[in-house]
Amino acid sequence: MRRVLTLLGLLALSGLTNQAQAQTTPAAGSQADVLSTFFTSPEKVLPRLYEAAIAHSGDIERLEATKQVANEDLKLTRKRLLSTLGLASNYSYGTTPFYGGTENPSYFNFNPFSYGARSQYLVGVNAAVPFDLLFMRNTMVRRQEQVVNQAVGMRKVSEATIRQQVIVQYQALVLARVVQQAAQEAWQSASISKKIADKRFRDGDIQIDEQMAVQDLYTKAVLAQAEAQNRYQTAQLLLEDAIGTSINNIVLGR
Repeated sequence: MRRVLTLLGLLALSGLTNQAQAQTTPAAGSQADVLSTFFTSPEKVLPRLYEAAIAHSGDIERLEATKQVANEDLKLTRKRLLSTLGLASNYSYGTTPFYGGTENPSYFNFNPFSYGARSQYLVGVNAAVPFDLLFMRNTMVRRQEQVVNQAVGMRKVSEATIRQQVIVQYQALVLARVVQQAAQEAWQSASISKKIADKRFRDGDIQIDEQMAVQDLYTKAVLAQAEAQNRYQTAQLLLEDAIGTSINNIVLGR
């Protein structure tokens, strides 16, 4: 009876272990599929790389600031005519002659000591419009509009340049990954050949020159694998520097 219970317990534990492995395996496979998509589906990956690189570019930030300044200058140009208008006010206190409502000429013989003092307030609008501003306002506005269009065009050119750079760096990374995988396989093959040659040399089946030839191939494979790894890491770092984030974040859609 105890043996039966023990057997049932082992079967239950085995079932739970298999279930846990089945639950974790799709996640690992899913991540591998996403990584494979990054290197095999540029039509899906490149738009995200473009967006990240443009958002990270300092040149784009500078051009955006230039565009905003040009827009503000355009607003000032359109409202520049208002700068020629102004309010004028004046205040005075004293005796002032009155010239209205009389037909007696002697009334105009003004004696300041014969009138009472009083306060006077004057308020008005003053306008001084230069002729160049008056007749060339539309031309100045159009000119500033062209400055804004120029800033927009410069941004488009910069974005196109960034996209081209991202394409080159992405292709370099894909090629470096292929070379790295080939170099890794060549190194593994050379490592197995070296082990076999070393064993056969110890058993006396091959001569020293044959064993040295295999050793030379293995050394070259190690150097090629290290060089391929270095090129892949360099391409990855350059691309990540251009986009301002890691490739894993792009792969995972962060």
